Amino acid sequence: MQRQRSIYIMEKALLLYIFLFYWHFLNALFTVEAPQTLYTVEHGNNVTMECTFPVNGKLKFRDLSVSWEKKDELKKQVYVLLKGEEDFQSQHSDFRGRIKLLKENLNLGQSLLQITDVKLRDAGFYRCLIGYGGADYKTINLKVKAPYRTITQRVVSIGDNKWKLTCQSEGYPQAEVIWQNSEYEDLTDKANTSYKTGSDQLYRVTSTLTIKSRTDEIFYCIFWNKELQENTSAILRIEDSSDSVLWTESRRFVGAILIVTALFGSVLLFMLYIKKGIKFFYFSVSSLLRSICSVNSSSQRWNEIIKVF
Repeated sequence: MQRQRSIYIMEKALLLYIFLFYWHFLNALFTVEAPQTLYTVEHGNNVTMECTFPVNGKLKFRDLSVSWEKKDELKKQVYVLLKGEEDFQSQHSDFRGRIKLLKENLNLGQSLLQITDVKLRDAGFYRCLIGYGGADYKTINLKVKAPYRTITQRVVSIGDNKWKLTCQSEGYPQAEVIWQNSEYEDLTDKANTSYKTGSDQLYRVTSTLTIKSRTDEIFYCIFWNKELQENTSAILRIEDSSDSVLWTESRRFVGAILIVTALFGSVLLFMLYIKKGIKFFYFSVSSLLRSICSVNSSSQRWNEIIKVF
């Protein structure tokens, strides 16, 4: 029994040795290369990764198999071309609608995988596997960065010459927020900074500095991304904006009153003009009739005409 078990183990080892021998032999004839093993792309942009393989003449499309997969804790299928036929059934949901293989380049021995609208979760190692007579693969690393490009800022007066300055931005990885005044003195210890993670792993960083200051003073908030060695800054200026807002509102209010008053006055003047016109018309007609009646009629006839008016 022990002897049979030893023979079985030896046969299994021999089969494994033969498989490995022929695998390396085939790889010596067919080799996949990666012109670039590291790609760095900004969040939301597109990226095209490449691996190459020997064609040796006109490409026989039906003999070609291409597989791109992402090496996570669980292997994720990114793209599969099996014997010239695309297979999207096994594609992981993370990549659906965002993957394209540039098939026109396959004749040149290029497997170009395009990922659109890159997400943070796309970062990692990808394996490009080509089967065409032989088989081989190469591993490519994709890094995704999300700089804190846009800073939303707000300045609010809280009374007694005190101000609340707020800066907010989104990016990855987590950034440090540094505050400085116009003399470049560090005010970071006086600020309160909070971090929230969004649906796409981006950090929403909000930092608020409460400080007593005169008007026309300026302050700086700086988002320092240590991992990317990048910083983005914004300038906040203290202005007496409350007075200008009230003045603008008062001016609009006075303007509205003037417009209404002018309209109302115009209507009154028009009514007075019409009223005077009617009286003048009545007086003119009455005078004319009085003259006519005095010549051709008696006083009794005149009184009858007057009653009609």
